[in-house]
Amino acid sequence: MIEIRGVLQPGDYIRAQYLHLRPRPTYKVLGVIVLGFFLWAGWLSISSGELEALDLVFFLAMAYLVLNFTVYLPWKTRRMYRQQKALQRESKIKFDEAGVTAENENGRTSTPWADFLKWKQNDELILLYFSDCMFHMIPKRFFAGIGEFENLREMLPSKIGAGER
Repeated sequence: MIEIRGVLQPGDYIRAQYLHLRPRPTYKVLGVIVLGFFLWAGWLSISSGELEALDLVFFLAMAYLVLNFTVYLPWKTRRMYRQQKALQRESKIKFDEAGVTAENENGRTSTPWADFLKWKQNDELILLYFSDCMFHMIPKRFFAGIGEFENLREMLPSKIGAGER
């Protein structure tokens, strides 16, 4: 059994959103190829001096994506964190053979391993998914030591299945 506790911070929530939105490796490669093609086509248009309306639309779309992920998403996520008071309370989370039990001053919930759809991880977080868009955040900093975090990462494939890195 692994037991952790901590209080989520806005930065945890922002990192969780970025991890949640991170594409699978195959889609990431395809996205980089498509982006490279569009950047090449844009560079050709600019260097030839023949900017057209479609080029302008492309550059505006790129500016929108950059602003969306660097300004709007963090702002919206911080706002959602402030609105959800339950995220701001200390939680105690237990992982055992039966599943995950989360507890705070308002109550307790137990989720069997079979109820989790999938999981994702990076070096700072683990996300346990109830559905494609609803997840439970587990920050690395909640663990007393790196060993406990690694133990959970080793446990998850046998409980939920292969995770995404």
